[in-house]
Amino acid sequence: MLPNVVIAGAPKCGTTSLFAWLVAHPEVCGSSVKEPCYLLDRDDPLFKVKSNFADHGLDGYRSYFDGCRGTGAKVVLEATPVYIYQRTAPEVLAGFDPVPQIVFLFRRPSERVYSHFTFLRNSHARIDSDMGFGDFVQLVSTADERVPKYGHAKDVIAHSRYVEHLPAWLERFPATHVHYFLFEDLRRDQRGFARMVAERLGIDPSFYDSYTFPRKNRTIRIRNQWVHRARRGIGARLPATTRKRLKAATAGAYALVNVDRSPIRRTSEEEQVLAELDEEFEPYNHRLAEVTGLDLSAWGSASPLTTGQRTS
Repeated sequence: MLPNVVIAGAPKCGTTSLFAWLVAHPEVCGSSVKEPCYLLDRDDPLFKVKSNFADHGLDGYRSYFDGCRGTGAKVVLEATPVYIYQRTAPEVLAGFDPVPQIVFLFRRPSERVYSHFTFLRNSHARIDSDMGFGDFVQLVSTADERVPKYGHAKDVIAHSRYVEHLPAWLERFPATHVHYFLFEDLRRDQRGFARMVAERLGIDPSFYDSYTFPRKNRTIRIRNQWVHRARRGIGARLPATTRKRLKAATAGAYALVNVDRSPIRRTSEEEQVLAELDEEFEPYNHRLAEVTGLDLSAWGSASPLTTGQRTS
């Protein structure tokens, strides 16, 4: 069994939430893990040596969907948001029969960069707490070696020029099989957004009329990075099942000691950097609106069209 719907991008744009909402639907069956990362290029930093298409073919990919056999699910789903940047993923997925539906979520690029920055500084403590947002953007823009060697941190700006990563998909998939949505719509009206996606995928949208929406992948703010790094380091040495149990058992106490839940207030310097990024991304956003038919007016971009629709 193979997926017939794939959330292929983009990271930090609400894909974890959407995956959770969809797999809660009785007509949907999800992969055994949310991000198999199976169809990555060999040179991608997230490439898994023990689980990848290049070495293990489709049989290895099918194993992620063994639990969907016999369920009668209309939608068999997986979500690996970095697929948007790959060569392998569109090539392999386009060869499926039937061809799967591809879902992309996009977020205002400057906000995606900022979210990635706070994620690295807090949830993963990969950059020092005294590094400012402007410093981070400068390091990334100049390919400075001090950029954290974690995932796609060095590519966060290039990866936010979404339109540059769509050609490999658009030349392989019919327009009717590619769906575009906005993080801003997801955040503004969760219920309405989930119903819209359900209708597009051919499942009953009324399920979400009484659905309780969980919050997923929330970035936390850390009081002491040393403590957080030590906790993550210890967890990394434990078996996955033990790590999950220990994390769940200590989450409450840890939050009281080392998590700051007070509102995050951006500085004037951060707002200035965001404005500069908006200006830098503007021509790419214009092209994205033209290619996808998305209304990007919420990003301060021109060419407002119909949300979630593609032009002919």
